[in-house]
Amino acid sequence: MMFELRITLLDVGTPVWRDIQLDDDTTFSDLHFILQSAFNWSDLHPHTFRFASPHKDELAETDRLRDHIQGKDDKIIYTYNMEENWEHEIVLQKAFEAKADVLYPRCARAENLAPEEDHTRLDITDGTLDLAYTDSGEIAKAINEELAYLNVSGLGEGLPGLDEDEWIALDDDEDEWEDDGGHL
Repeated sequence: MMFELRITLLDVGTPVWRDIQLDDDTTFSDLHFILQSAFNWSDLHPHTFRFASPHKDELAETDRLRDHIQGKDDKIIYTYNMEENWEHEIVLQKAFEAKADVLYPRCARAENLAPEEDHTRLDITDGTLDLAYTDSGEIAKAINEELAYLNVSGLGEGLPGLDEDEWIALDDDEDEWEDDGGHL
């Protein structure tokens, strides 16, 4: 079964979110790397996952999404960069059957830019950093290019339907998403 998750970066003034489609068997560890790609960050800071409301269970990196997310009331908080405390709310949008011709994980929709790796909320509130971006399709396309590369370089079992030679061809693609400090 596939999940579509809405991941919303909280408390940045401008709506910043990503709708990510992925296998419900994904671990929280793999979800962390998917989120790093979706927000164009580089895993330079610690992160945590926790339930949004008090819960009897703890979340472990090796846990599977399907074991903790089963309905729209099951909200997870992903915190990245404890110094800046970038919190993201993760909510199940829908569950669906995978399509044979689609590579997962993928970004179905995206809204606005994420702050660069080491920017602060002050950069946003004082106007130094503007997260608004009108071409959400371009953001989703760039994220999907990064997610394809992430699949090739070791996320989970690799891309379904591709043999090892095709993975290598994707990995050697010179049109890879350029790291320009976090933005298009």
